[in-house]
Amino acid sequence: MNVPTLPPFDHQPAVYQGPTADDVLQTRREFLNPGIFLYYKKPLMLVEGKMQYVWDETGRRYLDALGGIVTISVGHCHPHVVAAAQRQNELLQHSTTIYLHPNIGAYAQKLASKLPGELKVCYFVNSGSEANDLALLMARAYTGNYDMIALRNGYHGGNASGMGLTAHHTWKFNVPHSFGVHHAITPDPYRGAFA
Repeated sequence: MNVPTLPPFDHQPAVYQGPTADDVLQTRREFLNPGIFLYYKKPLMLVEGKMQYVWDETGRRYLDALGGIVTISVGHCHPHVVAAAQRQNELLQHSTTIYLHPNIGAYAQKLASKLPGELKVCYFVNSGSEANDLALLMARAYTGNYDMIALRNGYHGGNASGMGLTAHHTWKFNVPHSFGVHHAITPDPYRGAFA
């Protein structure tokens, strides 16, 4: 099998000295809900990340091209991000929007300056699931309409409304979900009904 070689990268991962992948898998099976599933028959155990790469417990490097759940949009351990997080954690690790802090307003202002037209107000949430839940609520409250159309291959979150929008069986439980959701075929010109 001809496996492509990754380009050189100036980082040597630390030698992993933690529990084996089998031990981690056993602990996970014992203490985590089975609804939190893993990809692959032999799950990948990632132990270190740097910029766009991640390493497994054997020291093998992978290009991190995952897009989806809790997507990491800044890569791994970028020195500027690590330094900024460390500076902030030394001052105040966590607060809430019910208290004033200069950073939340400054961030909202900077983000709004990059948005088009009248999109100038921000509402920060903790996850994509929460964002989709809020968007669904706001759309229904504003329009007075309750029906929603979602694409069949989309993932929209792990909460009840997100699962209602999601039509992919991997991410759903066999219980009632959000009402008024209609699933449309994904217009996939490569593999879909439109090919």
